[in-house]
Amino acid sequence: MKKSLFYSSIFISILFIFSCVPPDPAMVYGWNIPTPSGPGGNITGPRILHKIDSSNTVQREYFSSNAGVLEKVKYYNSNVQVDVLYNSNNKVSKLIRTKNQLVTVLTLNYDSAGKISGAVGIQTLNNIFSTETHYTLVYNSSGKVTKVNRKMKFSDLSTVFTHYGVNEITWVGDNVTKVNENGSVIHSDGSYEPLDPMGWMVFRFENHDNKINPFTTLSKEFNIGMGILAFPDFGNLSYNNPTKLLVETAFQPPFVENLSLLYDPQNYLISDSQGIYKFHYKPVQ
Repeated sequence: MKKSLFYSSIFISILFIFSCVPPDPAMVYGWNIPTPSGPGGNITGPRILHKIDSSNTVQREYFSSNAGVLEKVKYYNSNVQVDVLYNSNNKVSKLIRTKNQLVTVLTLNYDSAGKISGAVGIQTLNNIFSTETHYTLVYNSSGKVTKVNRKMKFSDLSTVFTHYGVNEITWVGDNVTKVNENGSVIHSDGSYEPLDPMGWMVFRFENHDNKINPFTTLSKEFNIGMGILAFPDFGNLSYNNPTKLLVETAFQPPFVENLSLLYDPQNYLISDSQGIYKFHYKPVQ
């Protein structure tokens, strides 16, 4: 029972963002989806990510103001929308993810230094409570997030959390090289069952180039929030682009993909070498 619940939580956390996506993990998790010389190739000043397409079909669209404030993201391939709200300090305060009648509201909490210290996610289905998840973030001495602890309950009538988990983010310099997730149950006496050795999932990002990751045009707080919602997105915090992706789980053979990438004259990633997956940008005024 413990394993099946945990596997379900992994599946759900990724499916809501990426369901109905072609099963190429590099495409699914946004790493070899880049714009050869299209929109963005001629931008010389500040920019923000605008669209991601595959074979000239738009997969995602990032809506932002002319000043570069991200407002929402639409995932056309999975009918998901993420709305972005801000606090009085102009930092991301909420991410509202909607897929049909399934809605997740993620509220970000900040410490006195302006870093995200934690978050609370409330999920409803057809306006009926589904889950509540509390997250606590841990940072290293360089101010990079290295761990996200979470605990979860399935009833709004109870204060008792029944499941917990952890995401660990490994950095080398300014790049994320590994993100892993694991989880288990909380016993009725409040004690934590050890992490299930058959419940882990790992994403490895290797052989980073020295060019600019398109997701750096979005705010760090947005990228952290999206990582909380779907943990492979923590890889988007990297400054550079990985050219090798590995996906490992305890319950299926590993997947490996090597990437060949193209860049514009300003060193932003714009496409895979075949021009199939593309990043489009727009200038910030």
